[in-house]
Amino acid sequence: MREEKTCPDCAEHVLAQARLCRFCGHRFASAKPASPFALLRRPPPDTRALPEMLLDWDIDLLEDEEVAFFGFCSLESDDGFLLVTNRRLVFFVPRGSRKLLEWPTETLVEVEVGGRRSRAWLRLESATGRVTLSHFASEAVLGQVADLLRAARPQ
Repeated sequence: MREEKTCPDCAEHVLAQARLCRFCGHRFASAKPASPFALLRRPPPDTRALPEMLLDWDIDLLEDEEVAFFGFCSLESDDGFLLVTNRRLVFFVPRGSRKLLEWPTETLVEVEVGGRRSRAWLRLESATGRVTLSHFASEAVLGQVADLLRAARPQ
């Protein structure tokens, strides 16, 4: 079994020898630890609440807005984070704080799931266009997001 490490930016697993995260482009430090005990030290966890972290990425939650889902996935060929609230869905790339998509949930016309396993996808259509999301943590997570978005659509 190959050794893996977790990317500190996107939390995806990459090979331990990797110098660059294949998901988000994070560059890992190339210096080897001075002692074996250095491997046991971890940086302190980020204890900020999600709304505070979102503010750092220029995403401000409204007073009555509740987060239903926040996680890593891909929009077409861009890797980033999907935020689904009771009012909107936002896809953004944290590096450079670029919002690639921001749709109010009431504009969703269609939510379609397709593919299998690593090729599973979620296609969304709204009054302003059509996009495909993929590379969710699992098919179950993709299904949960699809159910959330279907429930949020106007009847």
